[in-house]
Amino acid sequence: MSCFSRFPWRARLLGLTLVLATGVHANIPRWFELAPGEPGMHISGVIRYLNLEGGLYVIRDARGTHYHPINLPPAFEQDGLPIEALARLRDTELSAGMVGPRIELLYIRRASRFE
Repeated sequence: MSCFSRFPWRARLLGLTLVLATGVHANIPRWFELAPGEPGMHISGVIRYLNLEGGLYVIRDARGTHYHPINLPPAFEQDGLPIEALARLRDTELSAGMVGPRIELLYIRRASRFE
């Protein structure tokens, strides 16, 4: 027997809490899920367009490290766009433009600003 069947007020309280929490965080950008799996890293950075070998988009983090995402959605292909992403390393080889390691994005969202 669950605690919700013995104490129905707990289910109502939980529902009310979820509704209020959703309303409070309505201004936080939604995460877009791109691939299943466990993330290995959190990246907070800016999308940059590099005119190398036909052009490519990279993510530059606060330390100046460039990451080459292999599955960046077209909606995020904007130079200067601040983002947050959860990703995993695909390989330690440098990308085609030799800008940084390739990563597979698992989740991505727009950030309010780059820190």
